[in-house]
Amino acid sequence: MPVQEQQRTCSPTCLSRAQRGVAAALWHYTAAPVARPYFVRGSIPASDDEAAVTVALWTGPAAREKKNLFLHVPLMSGGLPVPAVQVVAGLMRLGRGTHLFGFTGRHFDGKPVLNGSGLVEGREALCLCGGGIEQQGPRGFYCQRPGRLRYCT
Repeated sequence: MPVQEQQRTCSPTCLSRAQRGVAAALWHYTAAPVARPYFVRGSIPASDDEAAVTVALWTGPAAREKKNLFLHVPLMSGGLPVPAVQVVAGLMRLGRGTHLFGFTGRHFDGKPVLNGSGLVEGREALCLCGGGIEQQGPRGFYCQRPGRLRYCT
């Protein structure tokens, strides 16, 4: 008789740790492109009842035409947290085109938010609920304009 695996779900502390990890991992890509031509403009945590972030991207300071792209990225897959490195690796594939993410979902600050769940699906990860070092720093950040940074705590 096959044994069914139990899905583990994570606590709010674990979710907060995952959001802090993603914000810290994406901070580097505010100065260097994560995938040409996109630079990270922010990592905005979703509401407290949703395990996700909205990653804000823009075409960078040298682009003639400035474009924004917003992706809604879930931070849970199969009941386990998605590692920050997996989110970054998924974003690096954006250079191949944004058509991978399907249709426009909802709006953020009047801009369409695409569904970026394809970036993180299908990967196994260990649950961080059992302990580990608490990630330091904000749960998110957003550069409203160059030089005007807002932190999400």
